[in-house]
Amino acid sequence: MEQRSDTELVRAVRQGDRLAYAQLIRRHYQAVFLVCLGVLGNVHDAEDIAQDTIIKGFEKMGQLRDTSQFRRWMIRIARNLSVNFVRRKATAERAAGRRTAVVPQPEPPRDELQQAVARLPWDLRLPLVMYYLDGRSVKSVAQTLEISTSGVYQKLRAALRELHEILTAPGETP
Repeated sequence: MEQRSDTELVRAVRQGDRLAYAQLIRRHYQAVFLVCLGVLGNVHDAEDIAQDTIIKGFEKMGQLRDTSQFRRWMIRIARNLSVNFVRRKATAERAAGRRTAVVPQPEPPRDELQQAVARLPWDLRLPLVMYYLDGRSVKSVAQTLEISTSGVYQKLRAALRELHEILTAPGETP
């Protein structure tokens, strides 16, 4: 069976082929989920926002200008929805009179490294997750985040430095 390109699948979706959209999602869901996880820091919220991304992508398919850029477009939607979720949550917590950081504290991860990664600011956590957990190249991370490759390297170095500080701080557990 011949694999259709993203461009062909997007055209099919625009002509009413829902199975083509399902194929696109199977192909790109992991990237969408990892972006959400990188911004939000916990699996439950990341799954919810990834699902919202899938729905919004389907609803807004007509707005995709370059059909070959479906993956980048979906990742941008995922990042925007995730950042908006963080902002709404922080605003709601402030309105409720609770003290909150810009990035909400994630649910407690299962191990020390996950806890340390979850404590990173989302702008460092996202490239770290994409590079080390998703196994993407620096060039791919740079294109997705729309920053230079040197910017990715800088963020990765900063993230690793902060992880080291978190994990080696005396008397503190992540």
